[in-house]
Amino acid sequence: MIEILLKNKKSFKAKSVDELTISELDFHVMQFMDYTNEDLTWLEEKYGLDFYIMKHFEDIEISSHFLENEKQAAFHFSIPYYSKEKTMIEEPLFIIITNSGLFLFTSFNLDGYFNEMYPAKINSLQRIPDLAGIFKFQFEFVSDYFADITESLSRKVKALANNILIEKEFSSDVMDIITRYNFNNLLIKESLLETTRVLRLYIKSDWEQQAQLKESVRAELNDLTAISDYIQFNFDRLDDLRENVSNKIDLEQNHIFKMLTVVTVCISLPTFIAGVYGMNFETMPELKLGFGYPLVVLVMICSAILPFIYFKRKKWL
Repeated sequence: MIEILLKNKKSFKAKSVDELTISELDFHVMQFMDYTNEDLTWLEEKYGLDFYIMKHFEDIEISSHFLENEKQAAFHFSIPYYSKEKTMIEEPLFIIITNSGLFLFTSFNLDGYFNEMYPAKINSLQRIPDLAGIFKFQFEFVSDYFADITESLSRKVKALANNILIEKEFSSDVMDIITRYNFNNLLIKESLLETTRVLRLYIKSDWEQQAQLKESVRAELNDLTAISDYIQFNFDRLDDLRENVSNKIDLEQNHIFKMLTVVTVCISLPTFIAGVYGMNFETMPELKLGFGYPLVVLVMICSAILPFIYFKRKKWL
């Protein structure tokens, strides 16, 4: 699927590049969702785009995140977002800016998530008058997105902390929840660091000399730095919650062990007495007493009650 925003503020969609005529495309933005090799080949032929960054985006070199030449500047952002199953996943977002226009490359899932979460912001693109403003919008959008998804996760972590620390309630799967939140926070942190690195490289690039967006990008970098502090705070809070839950689990286990100890002692003494009088010796004077049986039963009951009273005073129960 291809969505195109024309310079006259109109937009239209096409299913494939076969429906496009380059002579009719006076555009600002051309977005490809779930792009194919056919789409990339068409763009290489018609606009001379270089897709090295998209073919090597999994590499750790900086060229897999930001790459420029005389004709274009290419960006790769890793975007964490919540899937339909409410689990956080990560997908690449590619931006290529040329003198002809701006090219976006995403997946259907990521684009659908953006349109669902930010319909007003997406629609505001049509009100931006020039390509430089649209290019600036992309940086602002990415920065705002990291702020929103970090804030969303922070609210979840805070609510979890409220249940554990204040209400002193937690379910058996709370450790799994903490682990999941920690993983989500890690994804956001990693993606944010990559984004910060890309923006800092862009400020030093030759392409920035044409766009003149240095001050705007520096403002976004300051915002990302503040967001990073919140992410670190989430890590600290989750560590505290994990330690708190572990301590509570240890206390519960200690209580269980104490209960088992009390039960074992209370049962073992009567069992010992019963075992003694269950021996088959010929000389056992108590067996001939008329009150021998009730006496032994009374002793067995006392041997079970006395340890219970003792441990009760020791506050084991």
